[in-house]
Amino acid sequence: MTARPAVAYEQWLARLEMTFAHRQQKTKLVNTLREGPLSVQRAFYPETTGAAHLYLLHPPAGIVSGDELHVAATLEEDCQVLLTTPGANRFYRAREAKQMASKQCQFNRFTVADNAHLEYLPHETLVYTNANAFSHTQVYLDKGASYVGWDVACLGLPHIDQPFSKGQFTQTFSLYHNQGIRFHDRLALHAKDNLHQSRIGVAGHHVVGTMVLFNGNEASSNEWAKSVCSLIRTCIDELNLCSFMSVTQLQGVVVVRYLGEDSEVCREGFVHVWKQTRPQVSGHLAVQPRIWYT
Repeated sequence: MTARPAVAYEQWLARLEMTFAHRQQKTKLVNTLREGPLSVQRAFYPETTGAAHLYLLHPPAGIVSGDELHVAATLEEDCQVLLTTPGANRFYRAREAKQMASKQCQFNRFTVADNAHLEYLPHETLVYTNANAFSHTQVYLDKGASYVGWDVACLGLPHIDQPFSKGQFTQTFSLYHNQGIRFHDRLALHAKDNLHQSRIGVAGHHVVGTMVLFNGNEASSNEWAKSVCSLIRTCIDELNLCSFMSVTQLQGVVVVRYLGEDSEVCREGFVHVWKQTRPQVSGHLAVQPRIWYT
């Protein structure tokens, strides 16, 4: 009997750890630890402030069963970093293992020192039917640090007759300020459960977006959060997205939600909000990453 060849990779673990420091009036990537198929392009400096724009690269462009992606960024004082991606991330169909689909995971951990500013603005994540996907983001902010980030999840591919009819998707986001939890958000969806179909859940919609804005210098100011919410409501009204987007604030954390059917509309709405609110969050005017124009 001929022996079966061993599978080369039952799972693929990828890790990218970045450390940024403020040097010579610029934010510089001073240390990088890489493992597996995760990397980052050299920093671009399209802003006069010296803010670093970086593109996170994952050549496989998707996560399959057993895969784990770990992305970590540490910003020292006075750094300004914008992280984005050149294209959509994907959670593909999971392999069945022992009557249970094997997990597919992405973990993000961001640590931001006093007077530093991080923006995490990736493209959308496509969750294929029969995926078993987990996405976890943790943000740790010190004193006057600030953060803006979003996640846009597309459940299934209904435009090509591949709806999210089977599988599950879990997404968590936690924001800590001065070592205390400030905001925690969890979305856990199973294709067949009530939350996916119910009007008090996602009502069968397949695009779910969440945007978070926080300024540590204004953490104790309800007026700051209220003024940012008011500005965002004006943005939503200008875009005629009142039926799809909403904004609220909790303990100084401003949260924008999208629920609908069009990831491009969601992302364009988030970009518009980001442009209008960047001066309030970081004190600087918005400069789009070059790759967004391609």
